[in-house]
Amino acid sequence: MLAHLLPTAAVVGLLASVLPPWLWLPVALCLVVITVGVVRHHPRGELSAQALPGGEVQWRWLEAGVSVPQPVRLHCDYLGPWLIGLRLNGRRLWLWPDSCSSFDHRELRRFLIRH
Repeated sequence: MLAHLLPTAAVVGLLASVLPPWLWLPVALCLVVITVGVVRHHPRGELSAQALPGGEVQWRWLEAGVSVPQPVRLHCDYLGPWLIGLRLNGRRLWLWPDSCSSFDHRELRRFLIRH
């Protein structure tokens, strides 16, 4: 949540420096409400892949707080050097793999290209 609120705070600070309070306060409130709404509706969980006979892959999503993973459809439609675009059951997810090692990042990219 902090990663989302910091840019919002920066925009609010910029607005506060150039606009009168009666104008930037409602805009700031709207920005905070939108940011919190986006963060709360962002899926939280763990995605895993299970190899099936014939080279197929079954993707499973384990929702946070749920004990049984559900099968999902996953499609990688953007594979850039620093950003990976996924569609999980039609829902857009962006993955920034900068928190993993370069070896793991390379393996993830190779896996997504193959499947």
